Order: sequence, then C-alpha cells, then structure tokens
Amino acid sequence: MKITNSLGVNRMQGLAESGYWKEDYWDKGCPSPDPRYPDQIGHRWEDHLYMLKHPELPTIYVSEPYALGGDDFGEMAKLVEEGWDVRIRPHKSLWNPGSTIPIWISREVD
Repeated sequence: MKITNSLGVNRMQGLAESGYWKEDYWDKGCPSPDPRYPDQIGHRWEDHLYMLKHPELPTIYVSEPYALGGDDFGEMAKLVEEGWDVRIRPHKSLWNPGSTIPIWISREVD
C-alpha cells in the first residue's frame, strides 16, 4: 500500500514516532478464519489489509473497509470472544482518510 495523501502521511509519521512500522500484508497470526492463508479474504469487512508492528507491543492487524453492516459487527464480536481486542478507529485511517473505517485488531494482553 502506498500512502499518498498528506493526512495519511502525517498519521503514519505519528505511528513511526511511537515505534510502529507498517507491513503491507497480514501474517499467519492474523484473525482471519483460516490463518494458514492470511492473503485470502476471510471476513466481508476485510479490505485494504496491513499490519502495524512494534518491537515491544502486540501486532495490530488493520482492515480499512468503506462500509460496515450488522453482520460485520457480529463477526467482530466473535473475534472478541476468541480473545482479540477489536477497535474501530475512524481517526486513524491511512488508506483513504474520511472514506474508510479502520478496524484495529490485536491480541489482548493480560
């Protein structure tokens, strides 16, 4: 993913200053229904996928769909039941700020 808009660049700079870097894919630890194939879309709301990595914090798997519906929230609730921390962060969009809905997913830390 190439971030070309100035708001996305500013947001990425803020993440970098916090110690995060971006990877343009999801790895095998991802919350997809079949983590053996992280490049395959598993949920309807998976779009514009990337990871935010940090040397000391859990990986954040990010999806930025253009819309969400009731079924999508049900799928996210199942992830929460499985121990994932799922957050919708509209002010954190990198892909297309103002048009996409960033969903941050990470493993809950005890």
